[in-house]
Amino acid sequence: MPLFKYTATDTNGNRKEGTVDARSEELAVSLLKSQGFFVINVAEQKSGILGSISAVRGISESEIVAFTRQFSTMISAGLPISRALDVLAEQSPNKNFRIMMGSILRDVEGGSPLSASMGRYPKYFNPTYQALVRAGESSGKLDEILKRLAATMEANRELKAKFKTAMIYPTIVMIAMVGVFFLLMFTVVPKLAEMYESLNIDLPLPTKIMIAISDFMVHRFYIMALVIAGVVYLVKSFLKTETGRGYISRLMFSLPVFGRLNRLRDITQFSRTLGLLIGSAIPIVEALKIVSNVVANDYYKDAALSAATVVEKGGALSEYFKRNKEFPPLLGQMVGVGEETGQLDEVLEKVANYFNSEVDHAIEGLSASLEPFILIFLGSMVGLLIVSIITPIYKITTSI
Repeated sequence: MPLFKYTATDTNGNRKEGTVDARSEELAVSLLKSQGFFVINVAEQKSGILGSISAVRGISESEIVAFTRQFSTMISAGLPISRALDVLAEQSPNKNFRIMMGSILRDVEGGSPLSASMGRYPKYFNPTYQALVRAGESSGKLDEILKRLAATMEANRELKAKFKTAMIYPTIVMIAMVGVFFLLMFTVVPKLAEMYESLNIDLPLPTKIMIAISDFMVHRFYIMALVIAGVVYLVKSFLKTETGRGYISRLMFSLPVFGRLNRLRDITQFSRTLGLLIGSAIPIVEALKIVSNVVANDYYKDAALSAATVVEKGGALSEYFKRNKEFPPLLGQMVGVGEETGQLDEVLEKVANYFNSEVDHAIEGLSASLEPFILIFLGSMVGLLIVSIITPIYKITTSI
């Protein structure tokens, strides 16, 4: 939708400049007039290079978290929702965010609920966000719920950042090893192969295999690229199926070192999100169904739906967690305490904080845990290079 830059005055005669998205200049003028402005000038704003970059960038999670926090503060201060949205849109440097806020603002001013307006942007406002805003609208405690939501989003963002930090070290090692392998295959091995061929010597089997691989990669690179592209396509297609998602979910939990870290991360998000929803007066069954749309791992998605069915039939949530071996025993015990005391949301928040601290400890020991695997991998690569490349050279030098 085109973006129009406008100059106008409000009912008090104050000059105001900004942008508005509309299908045409006439609609932009009508929209501004409906908001009580006296339009002086309206002109379509061309996107240019910076606008194209902004469109590619989209809206970050940090911007949504900051918006939630500021929106909560403004509502607490007694500012009307429409005015708060307008102010937040104006102060954002992100064009896409301003466009989204402008669209939500028009819906709200047209009589639509805020939760329904945000529901048009599920990429940025997930089912949990929409359900909490809806609960805030119906209870009249939108500011309090938004404040808790912002805190939860910040905690989840920090958890993701810790996990990404944990992945940096092994990722760098793997990229370096792949880079060295391709460098050897495309530059070093072909020159050695020419030298060995000119000397007409008998090569060991590992050297012959390495030379054959190098020759294929150099002279049949397009075939390798097609094979890799085909494998990637097949893997992506498989992971889109229910069987594929189940397989990757089990794999993420069974990986050495990272399996425990993945499990702790998902349980932390599961507990924190469920506690936030229940604390916002959302029924447990509905809260569990919402959680199933939020957690990343398919196994916990199915577990949340199964738990919702159990509770719907009159069963206890704690008993389901105790029976399910994929959940730590602590979760079932603490949920049982929360059910007995009527403080399930607070208990789940404490459980989430506990597992979050376990994630911190796991990340701190990650480097030490990975070192044996990395040393074995590097040792195997070095040994292969010695056998394949150095052995023939040693034979040549000893035969002289």
